[in-house]
Amino acid sequence: MTVLTTSFGLDLGPIQRDWTIGELLAWLQDDARTHDPALREPLSRIEAAVTGTPWPSSPSTVALIRSLALASRAGNLSRLRIAHFVPNPAEMEHSERFETSQVA
Repeated sequence: MTVLTTSFGLDLGPIQRDWTIGELLAWLQDDARTHDPALREPLSRIEAAVTGTPWPSSPSTVALIRSLALASRAGNLSRLRIAHFVPNPAEMEHSERFETSQVA
């Protein structure tokens, strides 16, 4: 049996998909942004896509930024664009938005 799953556009708020991870981290150096609760959800989406590691509970904005910084240094990701990790489905061909998987 084939199951179709749909990817929907992710709202990253003020964060731009064409920024690199390094540009994002530089932008986040502002203390007001570091503690901005409105950035938690977009950062959570980016961090999850970059690390692939789930959190046991809802992380703070600061924890997400630290995790992104560690992943960036460890994987030399600072030059990669956010779009590499979090693509915009609106820019994809319709057929690319659907992934098929076989279910036994």
